[in-house]
Amino acid sequence: MGEVPAARRRPGRDRGPAPAPLRPARGRADLLVGVVATVAAAVVFSWRLGTPSPWRDEAVTIAVASRTPEQIWALVQTVDLVHAPFYFLTHALFGSGVDVVQARSISVVAAALTAPVLYGLGRRLAAGAVGPGTARLAGTTAAALFVSMPFVSRYAQEARPYALATLVATLGTYLLVRAGSARATRRWWVAYALSVPVLIALNTVAALVLLAQAGWALAAGRRTCARAAAAALAGLLVSVPLLLAQDAQSGQVAFLRRPALAELGSHVLFALGSSPVAVAAAALAVAAAVWRGRARRLVLVGLLWGVLPWPLLWAISQVTPFWTTRYLVFVAPGTCLALAAVVTVRLRPRLLAGLAGLLVAVMTVTGLHMQFVFRSPTIGHAEDLRGTAAYVAAHARPGDGLLFLPDGEYRYRVLTQLYPEDFARLDDIALERTATESSTLVGTTVEAPQLWRHVAGVGRIWVIGGVGQVVTKTPEDRELKRLLDEDYQLVSTEEKRAFSVKLYVLDPGARGAG
Repeated sequence: MGEVPAARRRPGRDRGPAPAPLRPARGRADLLVGVVATVAAAVVFSWRLGTPSPWRDEAVTIAVASRTPEQIWALVQTVDLVHAPFYFLTHALFGSGVDVVQARSISVVAAALTAPVLYGLGRRLAAGAVGPGTARLAGTTAAALFVSMPFVSRYAQEARPYALATLVATLGTYLLVRAGSARATRRWWVAYALSVPVLIALNTVAALVLLAQAGWALAAGRRTCARAAAAALAGLLVSVPLLLAQDAQSGQVAFLRRPALAELGSHVLFALGSSPVAVAAAALAVAAAVWRGRARRLVLVGLLWGVLPWPLLWAISQVTPFWTTRYLVFVAPGTCLALAAVVTVRLRPRLLAGLAGLLVAVMTVTGLHMQFVFRSPTIGHAEDLRGTAAYVAAHARPGDGLLFLPDGEYRYRVLTQLYPEDFARLDDIALERTATESSTLVGTTVEAPQLWRHVAGVGRIWVIGGVGQVVTKTPEDRELKRLLDEDYQLVSTEEKRAFSVKLYVLDPGARGAG
């Protein structure tokens, strides 16, 4: 879109819902910036894509997406409905032979496409208050910040739907702003309305972006606000059946706890690259944008999208815990918009370009260390499933037993689905029905009173669980621990990232030995 002529603008204020269409030369410039942003994002986000070991949630994605559509549907009737769209999409793209790199590539593409959409959104939000060059600089800065953020890279390489939800949140906001332009047709409002249920299906928490969208609509005028409200309400109504179905499976997030106040600060630090320098630079940029930024709608959307959801979700989680960092990935584009608004302060164009470059450089350099951390083979995704499976494969003997302690919701057993060849020689002695047979995530196990029949007489047992003190949450966990303590000797322990592998050997004097 083109800019409102300078003679018709009042300094420091947005005029009208949106500027007129772009001239051809400006359109080509926008296309060029969009292509460069996409390519740069794809290069950064795909770098060492397969290097970090997957963690349990990613392993579940691979295991479930490898099932048939009928089997996936049978599973999500009782568990993991929130991830059903991603499972079906992954299966549709890669079939039953999907691997972790393929599943992660969906997030890479989604995050890479978010960059040009964010550029267009930032430019449009700034265009009513500043000249075309400054508006384009604001969009470019937002896109560059998005590509450089290690927090974004972490979840752009995740075999889960968080990057996809971030794309839909950004695209939905762009569609709203585009729909509010003077020459927009009804189809833009329809497209925006449809983005709402898609977003909720991918990540319910990401619906908090509606706050930023509502803020923009209120600032755009009564007529635009009414249309935006109608479109958003239509999208929410379509989402009601899904929300009710998801609520019936709310026990899936029962493991989440009320976050302490320190966790709010920790998340902000983590999201900005785990550097106090980056936090300070971001705070200064946002403060300058709030104080002197001319593109007030850009500042407004940036704050409501990129800042408000952090404390809001933290406060909600004091009553109904939903606090976890990965649920807040969708906030990243808003954060970039809030930071990019600093380039709309009243300075000479060359100084603004230098300010934008300095901000991007500071955020990039301070976050560089975390870019490498997130691509580490063992600690990149916080768990070393790959190393755990390889260790067992290297040291196990044919006929050895295999147990998981604790079992159940901890989902350690997903290891055997992700790396079946590494566990082929072992007998999963507590497993009753496989994950596919039982339409569950990791299968069902033998009940506590029957466990001794399955364990008795097994000479060597590999026990996989978490590091530190053994958790015995269920009767089956307690019974397994009792049997191991009474009849077996612990002969070795190997610790990988977030996993321990213990080898127990049957005591010669125990029942069933001989």
